[in-house]
Amino acid sequence: MTLAALCLLAASLVVPSRPPDVADDFDGPVLDAAKWTDWVASFQGRSSGFLFARDNVAVSNGCLNLTARRLRADERTVENVRRGFTTYATAYVRAQEKTFYGLYLCRARTMRSKVCNAFWLYDPLSDAPERKFRVGDFSEEIDIFEIFGALRDWYGTVHCLKTPYLEGIVNGGVERLPAKSRKVALAFDPAADFHDYGFLWTATELKWYIDGEEVFARANDRFHRPLHVTFDCEIMYSWVGEPAPDELPAVYSVDWFRYWN
Repeated sequence: MTLAALCLLAASLVVPSRPPDVADDFDGPVLDAAKWTDWVASFQGRSSGFLFARDNVAVSNGCLNLTARRLRADERTVENVRRGFTTYATAYVRAQEKTFYGLYLCRARTMRSKVCNAFWLYDPLSDAPERKFRVGDFSEEIDIFEIFGALRDWYGTVHCLKTPYLEGIVNGGVERLPAKSRKVALAFDPAADFHDYGFLWTATELKWYIDGEEVFARANDRFHRPLHVTFDCEIMYSWVGEPAPDELPAVYSVDWFRYWN
């Protein structure tokens, strides 16, 4: 199938007839370690106050389930406190292999909370981490969605982060990009049921979809290197504030994931 044909299919979100190049239905008893990892040494949380806890990642009932909760007393170690992981424990899963241009789809149900539930692409320099600490390069990030279920807000965003760079800490600055983000007020409750979220990435354009409808599009001006698919949940203090005490613990569930090259 040509890239042009894939673009036409994605415009109406007709799934290609051939099998996806990467897929996971999350039907096994545990996370498939050949496809995913729940721990990355350079990104164990954010110093704003939360830790990515591996026991918050589970595969059950045919879904990838990511939990956000308050930090337990045993997790308030000297090391975690010094790194700023003081208040919450969330969850993170990243694809082992990077992927590139193509169609990305997942079916997901978010938390009903002010926790950011995300499906995104990032880290082109994972194979050469020393380049993150040198001036002159950059790290791309494409947020297929960031959803705050309690607010019913969907965001699609792109970032270009100059080096020196470390996940969660940008020292080199952020490159200004035109039309970098869009916010959509969802007409449905994303925490009540599963919905389909898609993204088309080509050499010339980027397009975002919700339940088959295009909701955001922009030219592809900077995104031309393979990236890692990532699912996670994070506390965005300066963006929407913290979740209310009765909103946690909460679970973000992904029913399935598909990628066509």
